[in-house]
Amino acid sequence: MSAEFSSPMRDRIVAMYGTDMLHKSIISIRGGAGVLPALLGGGQFKTVLEIGTYRGVGAAEISQYVDRVITIDLKHGKLERLGEKHDRHAFWRAVGADNVEFIAVEDDEEKAHIVRRLEFDFALIDGAHDHTVRNDFALVRRCGNVLFHDFDRRGRRELDYVIDFIETLPPHQLTPMDIFCMWRNG
Repeated sequence: MSAEFSSPMRDRIVAMYGTDMLHKSIISIRGGAGVLPALLGGGQFKTVLEIGTYRGVGAAEISQYVDRVITIDLKHGKLERLGEKHDRHAFWRAVGADNVEFIAVEDDEEKAHIVRRLEFDFALIDGAHDHTVRNDFALVRRCGNVLFHDFDRRGRRELDYVIDFIETLPPHQLTPMDIFCMWRNG
């Protein structure tokens, strides 16, 4: 999966906002963009739940492969902590990602309450990169198809929570895909 992967959505985003908009998104890092069409492009999944939104670039990319994207992030998440001014809704409207629903939550407790009521058949975990990755997995595993982002060693224990957790799962249920890892139940 090439780092130079192109899709209609990626091309639209770059034409409208420039390549800086892709920075820190799931489609900018190594072969990231090629993973989503490989997994979602066949039309077998209808609703994707994404945990961790940032600017919403990943949700926009996902939106072209499924009927509905629900993306959840903290009201005071990474975007807000970095002081970035970015209107996700306006961004999604501008790029034509009209099937994206954004839910902002105060904390993990509110997130859990909401996720338990949602119906989805695929989940992407790219929220907290700490011990709470376990909680996110526990919330979404019922769908049977969970894609983790940041499946790589960062060289410091406090930065390796995601990969350390994934390595506790049964190996026969995992498919590493560069910086992603797909978990399937059964």
